[in-house]
Amino acid sequence: MAQTITTRVRGQLSMLTIAFLLGMAVNLIGLPSETSGGTKTATSIFLGLHGLVGLGLLVGAILTSIGVRKTRPEYSKLAGAGGAAIGLTLVCGLADMATESNWWAYLMGVGFIASFLLYGKLFVQLNRAK
Repeated sequence: MAQTITTRVRGQLSMLTIAFLLGMAVNLIGLPSETSGGTKTATSIFLGLHGLVGLGLLVGAILTSIGVRKTRPEYSKLAGAGGAAIGLTLVCGLADMATESNWWAYLMGVGFIASFLLYGKLFVQLNRAK
């Protein structure tokens, strides 16, 4: 079961990377409202995928926290902190879309870094404990 948790945490790190790259693509190209033609289609797809990966991260965070609590309870706080960082990052992303304030985008970036570091630390600790 510990291998499953390690695999799940690796999946979280992979999805965080994908979300980051999709978000950067939207940031570089522009929001769909700022573009037209094929560029608008591309950035709409990137933005939609960015949101879907964000939802996947939230589901993954919940499943990871439950799995860690059952199999490796000593890492529950770390998994919970990673999940909380993802939740707050999603809230910042939604606020960014609603307000178009660059501060929310900045906080989304901070949340990404916090999530990535927390899950990275969890991944390393789970691999050391084998």
